Amino acid sequence: MSDVDVHGLIAGYAVDALEAEERDAVERHLPECEDCRRDLAEFRETLVRLAYAEAAQPSEELWTRVSALASRTRQAPLPSAPRTDGTAEDGGRGHGDGTDGGDGTGNRGGDGSTADVVHGPARWWRGRLPWLVAAACALVAVALGAALLSVDRSMDESRRHHAEVEALLAAPDTHMHEGPLGEGARATAFTSYEMDALMLVVDGLPDTPPGMEYQMWYVDEDGMRSAGMLTLSDDGRYSGMAHDMGTPIQVGVSLEPEGGMPEPSEQPMKFDL
Repeated sequence: MSDVDVHGLIAGYAVDALEAEERDAVERHLPECEDCRRDLAEFRETLVRLAYAEAAQPSEELWTRVSALASRTRQAPLPSAPRTDGTAEDGGRGHGDGTDGGDGTGNRGGDGSTADVVHGPARWWRGRLPWLVAAACALVAVALGAALLSVDRSMDESRRHHAEVEALLAAPDTHMHEGPLGEGARATAFTSYEMDALMLVVDGLPDTPPGMEYQMWYVDEDGMRSAGMLTLSDDGRYSGMAHDMGTPIQVGVSLEPEGGMPEPSEQPMKFDL
């Protein structure tokens, strides 16, 4: 394998997308080529940055424009092949006699109108095939990396939450409070002054409208202050863990915009502690 060929395999090597023979050739070549070592380091650095980047959902408007353009754009036919008698085959491009849309090319859209043309494949891609393969592999690696990172973060958050719940329930001064909350809902609260924490679980709350969440409030002699947001669990109950409890006499729940409000926008449903 020539040095030129090996240079073109560095991107594929960076994402572990080479056959064994190609990988061995690259590894023999790397100690002798400073440029390839530098390229390899840059490829790997780029992959790490892409893996930790946040993805953005393309807008519907973008998809509409792309699909509309694709529906009226076709590839140009392949070049005419020479006949054995020295003349060229038609190749479906028209005869230049005025029957091909007036430009002698025969490039008509699906509705009979002249269409934009994207030229078909040519020899340029042959030397770039390893790069195209490497780019495709890089995209797969980035997608998998982002997915694994998201799962890992979710698992870490879940472990921290379960640890907090277990610590609260195991605290020696933890008390459980049960009772009605509003109309049709029932609340259970666990409080620990030693941990300065409260966990609230509510069953029977109506589903939140789009863009709205349930917010918890500590109610004490000085008024009300936010205790965080309730989240919906798989079993249909809303729950939340709050710290900096102080000495509340009640906990309230109100429906607020996503992210919460500094003060309740409506009179909260209150639950005695």
